[in-house]
Amino acid sequence: MGLILSAVVAISVLILRFESRPVSEPMLRFVALVTAAAIAGRLVFSGIPNVQPATALVLLVAACVSPVVGTIVGLLVVVLTSLFLGSGPFVLFQIMAYAAICLACLLPGMQLRWMLSLYGLVAGFLYGWISNLGFLIFTDFSREAFWTLLLSGGVFDLMHGVSNLIFIWLLHPIFLRILHSFDGNQGT
Repeated sequence: MGLILSAVVAISVLILRFESRPVSEPMLRFVALVTAAAIAGRLVFSGIPNVQPATALVLLVAACVSPVVGTIVGLLVVVLTSLFLGSGPFVLFQIMAYAAICLACLLPGMQLRWMLSLYGLVAGFLYGWISNLGFLIFTDFSREAFWTLLLSGGVFDLMHGVSNLIFIWLLHPIFLRILHSFDGNQGT
């Protein structure tokens, strides 16, 4: 119960942080467009386990706009796609996973195509490991259950990471062109 409460508090703080920031109307439209594209991509690719452009788009927003905005996009993607793909307490941990992988986009150089693409590979594993905490709610939180989830999910995490790398590499130049067409100000 404490883990769920911690996730709810952290998510609430992120939402309040986003709400307290001034965001221009063009940037808000851009965020809505990227969110819609990520949702559509996640649903279209849902037949291929862990291969989808949603995380790549979330990381692009986190690196090129801000980690808070990237996390909000991730939150919206997870919540809205869970209406179609299934929902449960693990959704909170998927949101927390997006928050964690977006935070690393504060590091210098993350706006570079090659750096963000390589990080996308690593982020596939980090996302899987953090979101697996949500499945542990259904167990007694044993160490064995966690290691079983990590090991059995390794192939899926690898597929997620490789698809992130490919989607970021392909979408990075297009993303930047669209971002600049909406608003010349990258730092909202």
